[in-house]
Amino acid sequence: AGAKLSLADGAIRIDQEGKVKKIVEEVEHISFSGKRAVAQGQDITYVTERCVMKLTPDGLMVTELAPGIDLERDVLGQADTPLAVANDLKVTPSPLY
Repeated sequence: AGAKLSLADGAIRIDQEGKVKKIVEEVEHISFSGKRAVAQGQDITYVTERCVMKLTPDGLMVTELAPGIDLERDVLGQADTPLAVANDLKVTPSPLY
């Protein structure tokens, strides 16, 4: 049911997408309130195998992409909610993979 990924030459390749979207508008259970944390001035960063996102007062913003990941196809196209993209979008250094 989960995505199948591979790593080659320091880049991620998505061999098969998972069946369940991970970035959704609503969830059944809330264990952490990002909205409250942002209102309190906390810096909220989400790190996934595909990208790094910051939570802003307007929602999630993609700030970094993993090497080999296509922004439109592998991140924006897989989210059930709109994502903003940073003007200075960076590529995560490949030695981290």
